Amino acid sequence: MTKKHFGPKSLNCWSYCTAEGEGWEVGFHFQGKPLFVGNFIHKKEATHWYRTMNTEITKFSMRYTFGPKFPVSFFKKFIGNHLYATYYSFLDKLFVQYKSHFKKAVTTDLRKYSHMKKAWGRSPSQPFYRTA
Repeated sequence: MTKKHFGPKSLNCWSYCTAEGEGWEVGFHFQGKPLFVGNFIHKKEATHWYRTMNTEITKFSMRYTFGPKFPVSFFKKFIGNHLYATYYSFLDKLFVQYKSHFKKAVTTDLRKYSHMKKAWGRSPSQPFYRTA
């Protein structure tokens, strides 16, 4: 488990990245309560998001400061929403990469299939049906 603390000790804020079950969990706690939790299948993506999230938290805290009379509940909601917005932007970039990768793979497979089908000639073929 990787853990990083933020802010003054009184706020008790930290981010973490840990293996959970078959995947990875990355999250952020504010005053002991989880504000953000993201799940990943691959360690590489989880650690990449963990680094990005820590950078975002640091940038956010420098840009939006608050004083002693500032309502903490609003700040929790504000930083939580910011983290989720950044998280979904991060995922959109990953999904675009996956989509292009698998689109190329399907094109290659279709080309290979058409060559293999020519080699089969007129032999009987069987469709791929669902069975009960």
